[in-house]
Amino acid sequence: MSPAYLGSERTIEDPRTDFQLSALSKWSNVPEYALDQDGPVMRPYQRMDIDFADVAVLDHLRSVAGQYPGKLAISDGTNRFTYSELLSAVEIMANRIIAITPSGNAVGILLANSAFFPLAMLASMAAGRPMVPLNTRDPDTRINTIVAEARLSTVIGDGDVRPTGLPRVVGWINVASPGTPQTNRVPQLYPVSVDSPAIVLYTSGSTGRPKGIVNSQRSLLWRVQQYVNACHINAHDVFLPLTGPATIAGCREVLAALLTGATLHLLEVEAVGLRAVLGRMQAEGVTITYLVPALLRALMANKSEDAFRTLRVARIGGEKVSWVDIKLLREAISETCLVQIGYSSTETTGSQWFLPTDWPEQDASVPVGWLLPGVTFAIVDEGGRQVAPGKTGELLIRSPYVLLGHWENGAVAPAASDPDNPSLRIFETGDLVQLDNHGLLRIVGRKGRQIKINGRRVEPAELERVLRGAPSVQDAVAIVTAATELVAFAVPRGPASSNFADDLRHLARTTLPPALCPLRLHAIAEIPRLPSGKIDMAKLSEVDSSSVRMDRGVQNSNAGQERTIQQIVQRAWSKILNTRVAAGRWDDAGGDSLKLLHCVMEIESALGLEIDLEPFTVGMNFDEMVKAVTAQKAGNDQAGARKEHPPILFLLPGSVGYGPSLAAFASSMGRTARVVPVRYPALALILQGKNSVGDMADAALDQIRRAQPEGNIRLLGHSLGGVVAFEVAARLEAAGRNVKFLGILDTSLLGERSSYRETIIRTYHRIRTNRMTANRMACRALAKAIVRWGYEQQFARMLDRYAQGKFNATSFRAKLELQEVLRAKAFFQWLQAPRPRLPITGTLFRCARPGMPRDIGWGSAFANLDVIPIVGSHIDMVSEPNVGSNRPLIEAAVAQTYLPNESRQGEERSST
Repeated sequence: MSPAYLGSERTIEDPRTDFQLSALSKWSNVPEYALDQDGPVMRPYQRMDIDFADVAVLDHLRSVAGQYPGKLAISDGTNRFTYSELLSAVEIMANRIIAITPSGNAVGILLANSAFFPLAMLASMAAGRPMVPLNTRDPDTRINTIVAEARLSTVIGDGDVRPTGLPRVVGWINVASPGTPQTNRVPQLYPVSVDSPAIVLYTSGSTGRPKGIVNSQRSLLWRVQQYVNACHINAHDVFLPLTGPATIAGCREVLAALLTGATLHLLEVEAVGLRAVLGRMQAEGVTITYLVPALLRALMANKSEDAFRTLRVARIGGEKVSWVDIKLLREAISETCLVQIGYSSTETTGSQWFLPTDWPEQDASVPVGWLLPGVTFAIVDEGGRQVAPGKTGELLIRSPYVLLGHWENGAVAPAASDPDNPSLRIFETGDLVQLDNHGLLRIVGRKGRQIKINGRRVEPAELERVLRGAPSVQDAVAIVTAATELVAFAVPRGPASSNFADDLRHLARTTLPPALCPLRLHAIAEIPRLPSGKIDMAKLSEVDSSSVRMDRGVQNSNAGQERTIQQIVQRAWSKILNTRVAAGRWDDAGGDSLKLLHCVMEIESALGLEIDLEPFTVGMNFDEMVKAVTAQKAGNDQAGARKEHPPILFLLPGSVGYGPSLAAFASSMGRTARVVPVRYPALALILQGKNSVGDMADAALDQIRRAQPEGNIRLLGHSLGGVVAFEVAARLEAAGRNVKFLGILDTSLLGERSSYRETIIRTYHRIRTNRMTANRMACRALAKAIVRWGYEQQFARMLDRYAQGKFNATSFRAKLELQEVLRAKAFFQWLQAPRPRLPITGTLFRCARPGMPRDIGWGSAFANLDVIPIVGSHIDMVSEPNVGSNRPLIEAAVAQTYLPNESRQGEERSST
């Protein structure tokens, strides 16, 4: 199992001299070895040779776009680019950057984790301007500080409105607008050196201020090369990286996908929630994902049974990985899915390996793998001497792929280089490590106080600097607990006001990134110190522990429903934060944004409904959380709720179910209606007999009653969802409920016939545009044949019994197609049965259907029918580019049914 570097040269130990980097006359070498050891077997892919990193990113992209021009490159659920579209957009954006950004100046990228971020990133590289990712979730003060310190002359953002406080001298490029070309000729992009500065990533600095770390294209491409060659990544892979774009891991995932012809899906975890992440993972058939252990634990707490079954590689890194984490993951993935553990930093590559299923659990944490080729390394003690094998020391890396240096005053301050070979740069990682007897690297701890929270680097010194800068603070110190929690202590300057701690928490939230905001903040009379004058960290830890152990009361509520919800929220709060009593503010109780998402998912499971994330913030207290949940449970606004919401619109999907296109459409409707998706019985229930449109309507009715027990009901059905919505409306009307709106998205009640030629052309177009893979088409054809013969139950049992292991992904896809075919069968059976005439007005949104009547069969189903023509086809009416034209028509039709108080609410939201 040991790679070849175990027999490589050792550092010469010289106990007579004090440590100096130049005194290390020899380093341990990491020679080439098989990166795919214990990894993929017999998987075809294009191996990336050593000269891969010699070629600029834009040239690689041009080559990939030439191979896969019509294939989907990037999608965020709303915006999408094929490879040819992406290349064209990158070249146009690069010229826009060059036009207003002087050579050598850096470009800021202030974009969410959407399809536009890779576009801006690639365009900056093509333009030869270093990019500086700016985290959209950081406070404006933090963003503006980085803009000033990096001396940015240009920022790329989404929209025409500049962020508050951004200096007017900084140019602004709206990524969503193509701009106005000055000439019909697109200027030629000049070659860019792979060794020039390409990306500046700002991290928390030990000096108390953000630190800009500069990497070249060569170092990024080297990471991609090792990732691809280890995992055998090819154009059939589907990526969904669960990390922010403003990280080195996020950049690696983006480039690994786009430089191999794979499809890259992106989302904002904190915006969509954990349940939506699981849904997207399943709907897109994701094969490769990257996530940090904290997010893994949150997702696994209430996982969807099949969400991870299509994965073939799950890469984990960013923090220590425990064996408990591995156990949780392996319960969710297939037997053939590879678990890859990685260790690296913003400054350098590190190690990786595929964790064998039978590897013994020797310590609490999992080894981070074998050091990667391309570096030489040393493990030294505090005196700079090489430690004995198996002993702990600091890891030093020497390589041409480590950071170029730090970005200071708009230029690179070079990193330390090897005196004997200036092309090799040296980085002191600060990580205390061991090499075990297998040659595997183990992370023991940190040399300084730096930690990682949810995968983001944190230096307590930066929090201390901000707190000490407050006029009310005499001194401050931050500690890191054994549970990797950031806790702050502040000494008041004079008598402390009653708002002392709250004011400091507000200062931290509006100045620092979320990971640097303390989970707890204590006001103390003085900072305890040891006789040597050093801070007494043990005493501070005891002060914090005593505070956590104190009981805090919970106020009782009078309303019966609120008491029930209060108990549910209290259980979720206590479970996630590991506390006996739920009270106070979420962040004061030890919660962060990721734990908040986990808490919301626990509440969703207990209530059986999906919760809008908008009212939930880390600064909310227990009572506010109870009120927010109560408001959503009741389906209307409650007194004291943090935010008002527009009326509910229940969305009933087609036979495919609630996929990413409908999810993006639902999110875009947020200003007009709070869209609640309806779920149909899954395959297991269908095979048990819940296989009719009536069964789907019953399931939908149950969800509607739970989400909105009273008030006007509004329904919108797409395809199969149109007839389910009709059945639901009939049941609601019979029960005395008022159906205020029933919208039907292009559901035809008339028989449709397509020639073989039309079918072939449509199928070819779907495959070419990546709407359907050849594998999926084959699974669908098989499912149709099985249903026609009536062997669906036997087929499902056979898949469960035999199609496991390496055929698990195919089994999963076959089940999805079988489920869809059975739902479609129920639809056609419903068309043959008699149906009532509803005494309400129906609204039909009709795509172009040449030769068919205007009402496509719905005229006799309602007392009145409004027909609204929309653009696009049955498949893409609610996705780009057609959704931009169709959504306003749908919103207007829904809004016309609002009562005065509902309309007023919608107007208030629109005017903000």
